Amino acid sequence: MFKTLFTILRGQTARARDEIEDGHAVLILEQKLREATAGHERAKRALATMILRERNEKRALAGVIARIGDLEARVSDALNAGMEAFASEGAEAIADLERESEVREQTLERTGLAARRLRLMIEKTDRRLVELRLGLTTARAMEAERGATRELRGDFAGMAAIAEGEAVLKRALERTDPGEELDILDQLDAELSGDDLIDRMDAEGLGTPPRTRGADVLARLRAKTATGTDAGQPQTV
Repeated sequence: MFKTLFTILRGQTARARDEIEDGHAVLILEQKLREATAGHERAKRALATMILRERNEKRALAGVIARIGDLEARVSDALNAGMEAFASEGAEAIADLERESEVREQTLERTGLAARRLRLMIEKTDRRLVELRLGLTTARAMEAERGATRELRGDFAGMAAIAEGEAVLKRALERTDPGEELDILDQLDAELSGDDLIDRMDAEGLGTPPRTRGADVLARLRAKTATGTDAGQPQTV
């Protein structure tokens, strides 16, 4: 039970860490790049120190070898001159210098090996730093794009509102006209009751008109006016 809870807590912690890193990727990359660059500079300074120590060891070794050669010549001269004391003292000095030469050669070999290893590490680190800088440039560009997208969310919402308005307008335009619908219903009722047939026959002059028309009223008034005019005129004998 406790193991399961611990696993869940670890999972939640890892997820929270990932979310924080994703939300602040550029800041984290910038900080890591600064740290890596600082370490890289320290490594280069250490390499420069090793190279300088290697050069000093080479010069010191060359000096020891030169002194050995000089003493060997002097000891030979002392032996030829029968000066055993000088020859013996010179031989002891040569032995000391040869031991020093061996130590300096070993030191020089170790220093050279360490310098070569550090140089390889620095070269690899330098290439990785270049890739990290390029990645940071890409991350900054992506962050800028996301920022621009967040700023444009209002515009996207406006575009969505336009689309919704267009849909509402389309539905409004496609909606049935109630007046037209009533006309159609009246026409259907007339057809079903037979009134439509009477109207159509009346339009052709068949039968008595079912209702007084304006033309009929006008004709009647004209006839009445004409009759009144005839009654008022004198009779001719």
